[in-house]
Amino acid sequence: MTLMRRARGHAGLWLRIVGGVIAVVCLFLPAAEALALWDDKLKVFVEEKITRDDNVFRFSKDLDPVGDTYRTTSLGLNLDAPVSRQRFQVDYTWYATRFNRSKDLDFDGHDARAIWVWQLGNDASGQLGYAETSALASFAFTQSRIPDRLKTRQAFFNAAYLVTPRWRFQAGVRGLEQRNGDTPRQIFDVNVHSTDVTVSYVTPADTSVGLSARTDEGRFPNPGNSVDNAYRQDSVGIVADWTLTGASRLSARADRVRRRYANVPQQDFDGNTARAQYDWKPTGKFSLAAVAQRDIYPYLDIGSSFVLVKGVTLRPTLIVTEKIDVSGSFDYSIRDFLGNPGLVSGVSPGRTDRVRSATATVSYRPARSLVLSLSAQREGRSSNVVPADAVPAAPPAPAVPAVLPVDYVVNVISIAARITF
Repeated sequence: MTLMRRARGHAGLWLRIVGGVIAVVCLFLPAAEALALWDDKLKVFVEEKITRDDNVFRFSKDLDPVGDTYRTTSLGLNLDAPVSRQRFQVDYTWYATRFNRSKDLDFDGHDARAIWVWQLGNDASGQLGYAETSALASFAFTQSRIPDRLKTRQAFFNAAYLVTPRWRFQAGVRGLEQRNGDTPRQIFDVNVHSTDVTVSYVTPADTSVGLSARTDEGRFPNPGNSVDNAYRQDSVGIVADWTLTGASRLSARADRVRRRYANVPQQDFDGNTARAQYDWKPTGKFSLAAVAQRDIYPYLDIGSSFVLVKGVTLRPTLIVTEKIDVSGSFDYSIRDFLGNPGLVSGVSPGRTDRVRSATATVSYRPARSLVLSLSAQREGRSSNVVPADAVPAAPPAPAVPAVLPVDYVVNVISIAARITF
């Protein structure tokens, strides 16, 4: 009887949600169809998204995972303004997420990006930009009931110059700053500064092959009582971009990586990394992107200063009709945690995770300014290590053992409606 009451309650909630979304669409759609901002260079949007997650905290299926339904209201703008030979792009989204049961997880976040795509004459071009995000760190990484508000900021500049019609020189700098809101996790706060240089040979068919060198320096401003995991990473490799046919393109790079730690030389790394992406578009309605990689995880919210990821990803897209699109993402990865376990509590030496994820999305555009979408995801993780201190910390919480396995299975379903003005 309890399960039946819960099912009826969820059904009633979803009916009220769908009804509310339809009402909002009917209210704003006429205005959206009539309004065009700055010749469509500037677009303003509002979106309502409802998500059902049957394992919010990514706990093991053996521990009675906690499910919840939450809604996300988003307001934002997209600007793409060409000025002479320059182009200015700005994207900003503010969103508020409210949970039905886990009220302590309610949060407001944002995603911002500004880029100047510059061009000087016919031979020099590049980008100057800034990006910032504020969101909850994934519970797949924290496996804790305490939310961690993660703020990431990046600034970058890059330039390309055609020394001759066949030889191109590229250089860039980038700075990344990541901060954790949860005090115990502030030992993961990091600053990363990167520089890279590439020299490439370019053919008239827009195929290029070149040599690339990159340096990354990472600093942890709040090591606390843990070992300071500051590092320097140098890589040298080959980069290539081939236009194989009119319908396919291959981008690849392979590097020799040398990573050195200032205070923990026993975890220094020397090895090879590689990444290849194949894009195939045999018709105007179907496309497929396939990615294979053996690379270093780009961010540190995963819970280690160094994670080596090996995996494959498939992303097909099908335009069924002028109004209906179907897309998917299928990913399998093996993550080897190589960072210093003295820095990261709960991450043991030799830990290896296997993550499998499948997502399908259907989008329907009944009008030029309205998009309705339905998405379903299933993800699972298995590991060879059980962390010793991953314990839920905020009531109310069901009784759980002192040690939590890191394996989990989660199913996520969401519906969304977006109106663009």
